[in-house]
Amino acid sequence: MSDLALFLLVQQLQQELQNQRTEIQSLRLDLDALRVDVHQLQLYLQTRPTPALTTCPRLPDPPRFDGKPLMLRTWLPLIRAKLRSD
Repeated sequence: MSDLALFLLVQQLQQELQNQRTEIQSLRLDLDALRVDVHQLQLYLQTRPTPALTTCPRLPDPPRFDGKPLMLRTWLPLIRAKLRSD
């Protein structure tokens, strides 16, 4: 290899090294910004109000069973659904 080719190769490698250093610096800045975002989200999750337990939707109470066999067909699915949801 001639001296000129070796010199050009060294220059090319130095430029590549400089490009990689610049990219690493950029990635570090992005990482720092993401760490700040994560920290802010963690603080938000720690300080947000907890939802009340009574806000869950509830099924209406079915009418009382009066003992008539005709009512049992409609009343039984209603009470089963109510018991499953509560």
